[in-house]
Amino acid sequence: MAADLLKVGLNRVKFDPEQLDRIEEAVTREDIRRLIHSGAIWAEQVKGTSRARKNTLKDKKRLRGKGAGSKKGRKTARMPRKDRWVAQVRVLRGYLKLLKNRGELPPDQLKSLYKKVKGGEIRSMRRMRELIAESRSR
Repeated sequence: MAADLLKVGLNRVKFDPEQLDRIEEAVTREDIRRLIHSGAIWAEQVKGTSRARKNTLKDKKRLRGKGAGSKKGRKTARMPRKDRWVAQVRVLRGYLKLLKNRGELPPDQLKSLYKKVKGGEIRSMRRMRELIAESRSR
């Protein structure tokens, strides 16, 4: 009856050895439900096969063949200059947006930094932070 209520096979049903007398007294489905709810009867977890060894092997294989000898084409053929530029500009503009939303940058300074990012004067977060720190110290 407990296996039927738990929707598992007979071998997966487990009983609390300290509450066996209560379990023996249970006659109706409602009694069994109460025992399940109180934790005297439960279904054992299904045992699975661990994929840990398989995953570590897969990770090792994934690292193979990434050396210079396996690469064909220039660096820019694999990641075009424009794509790299767009990614960098998006990062810098995202940071400016964050500072604007926090209210840490006045509008005139924001505009100036935005233009510098567009013109290529600011090419890294480090440079951006330096410029912001300089303007605050003035």
